[in-house]
Amino acid sequence: MKAVIMAGGEGSRLRPLTCNIPKPLVKLCGKPVSEYILDLLAENGCDEAVFTLRYKGKEIENHFKSGKYKGITLDFSYEDTPLGTAGAVKKAALAAGLDKEEEILVISGDAMCDFDLSALLVYHKAKKAAATILTKSVEDPREYGCVLSSEGFVTGFSEKPSYMGAVSDMANTGIYVISKKALELIPDNVMWDFSKNVFPQMLAENIPLSAFEGAGYWCDIGDIPSYKKCQRDILFGMVRCEFDNRCDDIADSEGIKLNRPCFIGENVSIGAGTVIESGSVIESNTNIGKNCKLRDCVIGGGVFLGDKVKCSGAIICENSVMEQGASAYENSVLGSGSVMERDSVLEPNVKVWDNKRITFGTVQRENLKYGENTPKEISEKGIEGETNTDITPGFMTVLGSACEAVFDGKVIVSCGGGNAATVLKACFCAGFSGSGGRITDCGISSLPALIHLSRVIKADGVVNIDVTASSRISILNRGGLPLTRVQERKLESALNRGDYRNAEWDGFGEIKTFKNAALLYSTALEEASDFKCRYNVALNCNNPIITAAAVMPLKRISNKKGELLTININREGSKAELFVSDNEKADHTRLITIVGLDLIQKGQDVAVPLEFPSVMEEAAKSAGRDVKRFYQCSNDNSDKEARILAGNEPFLFDGLLLALNALQIITESYVGLGQYLKTLPDLRSENRFLCINCPPQRIIGKLAKDRSSYSEGVFLGQQGSRVLLRSNRKGDGLYMYAESYSQETAKSLCDEVEEAVKRLSGRF
Repeated sequence: MKAVIMAGGEGSRLRPLTCNIPKPLVKLCGKPVSEYILDLLAENGCDEAVFTLRYKGKEIENHFKSGKYKGITLDFSYEDTPLGTAGAVKKAALAAGLDKEEEILVISGDAMCDFDLSALLVYHKAKKAAATILTKSVEDPREYGCVLSSEGFVTGFSEKPSYMGAVSDMANTGIYVISKKALELIPDNVMWDFSKNVFPQMLAENIPLSAFEGAGYWCDIGDIPSYKKCQRDILFGMVRCEFDNRCDDIADSEGIKLNRPCFIGENVSIGAGTVIESGSVIESNTNIGKNCKLRDCVIGGGVFLGDKVKCSGAIICENSVMEQGASAYENSVLGSGSVMERDSVLEPNVKVWDNKRITFGTVQRENLKYGENTPKEISEKGIEGETNTDITPGFMTVLGSACEAVFDGKVIVSCGGGNAATVLKACFCAGFSGSGGRITDCGISSLPALIHLSRVIKADGVVNIDVTASSRISILNRGGLPLTRVQERKLESALNRGDYRNAEWDGFGEIKTFKNAALLYSTALEEASDFKCRYNVALNCNNPIITAAAVMPLKRISNKKGELLTININREGSKAELFVSDNEKADHTRLITIVGLDLIQKGQDVAVPLEFPSVMEEAAKSAGRDVKRFYQCSNDNSDKEARILAGNEPFLFDGLLLALNALQIITESYVGLGQYLKTLPDLRSENRFLCINCPPQRIIGKLAKDRSSYSEGVFLGQQGSRVLLRSNRKGDGLYMYAESYSQETAKSLCDEVEEAVKRLSGRF
């Protein structure tokens, strides 16, 4: 067996662990991860391997300076410029003469695994494939490229999908067998990737590409939690590997309590009264004082811990110091050579970079280099939390910096009334400016008004801050469209990992002010209310800004002697419904249907969300127009046309404007609401949400089996009688959107899918 070991990555998500060493040399239980990989290759009969090197590549070559490891001849191939995964492998194979081999094993040098690689090679040959991908079932698909397959051959890919877009739990492990034919598809000295270039080309040209499901252990130690978890897995025997543990040398020492399993390296000194709980890793040449308490932590080589130190779930990098009484907690990291003075505290999730000092008694709540590290998730409603508990001025400053990393063009921001909203908005603007971005502060205005302004001035980003006892920050694209998956990942990375920039002192961005957003919105509402309807129109909305904006338009269209019609609008201003009586009402879906069909009859294409019922497709087909659908969290550019079109359909994201548009259409038909609704296609819908206790892609993948097309979730059934099943953003629940020509059938469809979901959920 001949192998190429990919070892050129920077390991940026593992910093500060990887500030001074490349990721393949990061130690797991005292041994570099790349040595475990070489152990596995030797066990499977590999006799020659070449490393692809870039970031701190000399460190790896110096570590293996003999050029031999357990019978494996080692070679090293450097990238002068980034070549991508496939480009680097091609260069390494040519340099080492491996291009003459019938097949080459490609494996990552920084992911822990214990797969049967010989079985992989046998499978590859049996399938007569040009390349084979080793896949592994994962709990969370969002950080991996997922592989779709049928009868052992790859049918498609989903690259780092959201839960909503995940239909497979089989992750691409980065372990491949490639033949000469596959190697020839890679151009020389060009940036080229297996996942982006080689494998899609193979699918397009029907070159056989097989998938082998690995039964062993696999962990990409890409971030701090997975790095810690991998070491626990090793200690608790979940990984088939060998390492040298000196626990026996310490276990009988007087006055020390050692709860196994844990790892102790060479030349470790531990003072009396110290308690070391299971799961702890203590590397060589470490000095630990008296009465310390260590739990589920990683203590690097050459570290000094004074007396009464507490370390619970933290990582203390090599050659750093924790003086007497210092404490470090879950997922915090103290960088190499850094010092925590007496009684100082490193709070959970806080990172301190190399060679820093935390002074006496300080409680370190923020990253010493990049700012506060408060993990936050983006839900369907944006970013939410209790005001001044979760959503604080400090957090809003960080969020502003994180948003600057997402948007390249104009960004506008507004808020609701009150001091809290004004202060939180000011902090957001300060963070955005502090990262070098220019932002326009639109003062107090509603989200619909801000979305309207984004169309007028062609702003790329829209941020609205709504504050009561709890706060909600809506972060959207121009026209009110949701963030794409690429944008969402950038925001989460910047927010939770500190991956945003700090401007130089003279590089702060300009904060402009614009106070006419409400006025421009009023003009748009005035244009939309240039008619007189038969109803006396009232508004029901608990947002005072939207209520104020609606006064004049509703006064203009109302007939004071007419029957009462109430427009119900949610607090965000995004959804509306019309109500005359229990027998005469139109929900949000029906209102969009009214406006959408009117546009089609006028010769226009329309865009709607993926989950919207298919009532308009037949009308569009008859009129020679198209209905385009966009995703809630677009994973690629497949819905680009729909998003562009939706950006010019304000009624999709503005409840008041939608209600006015629908009322005008109904008025021009000279009938009442109830009569007009009878003219619409009689397609009924039923929507539900189910909490689940397993990863959503496991369920969706089973239900989507043998289907050739995927989007967000999966459609079950045919147009006119179907259910869309997709995950929510957090991955802890499933949405069901059913449609049929009778309400009873729509409910029955939901019942059937709900029962199937419960059966599948019980298996995991």
